[in-house]
Amino acid sequence: MRHVIIDTDPGVDDALALMLAFSSPELVVEAVTTVAGNVSQEKAHRNALKMLEFLGVSDIPVAQGASKPLLREAMDAEEFHGETGLGDIVLPEPGLRSDERPAVELIVDKIEELGGGLTLVAIGPLTNIASAIIAEPRMADAAAGLIIMGGAFHVTPYGHGNVTPVAEFNIWHDPEAAKIVFDSGLPVTAVGLDVTTHPDSRLSKSHLEEMERLGTRRARLAADLCRGPIQRFGSLSLHDPMAVAAALDPSLAETERFAVDVETVGDLTRGQTIADRRGPRRAGRREANVDVCVSFDGERFLGLFMGRVVHG
Repeated sequence: MRHVIIDTDPGVDDALALMLAFSSPELVVEAVTTVAGNVSQEKAHRNALKMLEFLGVSDIPVAQGASKPLLREAMDAEEFHGETGLGDIVLPEPGLRSDERPAVELIVDKIEELGGGLTLVAIGPLTNIASAIIAEPRMADAAAGLIIMGGAFHVTPYGHGNVTPVAEFNIWHDPEAAKIVFDSGLPVTAVGLDVTTHPDSRLSKSHLEEMERLGTRRARLAADLCRGPIQRFGSLSLHDPMAVAAALDPSLAETERFAVDVETVGDLTRGQTIADRRGPRRAGRREANVDVCVSFDGERFLGLFMGRVVHG
């Protein structure tokens, strides 16, 4: 059983990731923190509360985090996730109350409480995590580790960017935060576009049809979240649920350790995650700092996702 904090910016696939996390007995979700990314902080936080209320979760703290990147202005992805961030679904305004602590304070408190028993799962930009490291540098040694959905590492044929040719959205949104996190010494596992966009891990029209046939409350919500992207693109990458799946069952993912740096300066390369694939004896080579997912068991993952998110 793994104790986790989920840091999120819901977001269609974030909402699906929350459904998976709270349907998985392998995980004990200690808190949810929200960050600006796919949508504004206000919308992200409201969406997280709505999803937890839908799932019947009322006993964990939910805290608001950063409303913008460390040094840049926020740039949303509402053209994909919809104006509310939750695609076509309409959920009632939440009755759940937010935790009074800011996200960074809550993260630090939980690490002080659980230490090496706590894993951070960040499925949005890394602003909150970087801010927590700045506030309490010792957390890099105290926490069990960090699993992120982020990056395009060019270690598979699918490892190209989605917001630019070379950058994935979460890293691109706040590259300075990502650099702080990668350089902090915190053990990082990155579930990036190299595996999340692989066709074997994508939801298809047949998966959507299965959801619609079931017609249960959960299946209807999942269908409403997935329908728009699947109708537009033919299938849907489950970026954030795959990061949650890597937390609940690490055997799903194969990783390789790389020295990774983040481009923060270039106009064309902002947010590029550069994995050094040169030999270990190469002069000037940085020390390896990120376990990058290079393959994922797509068939087993989709079975897990459908069983728990849709049928659960």
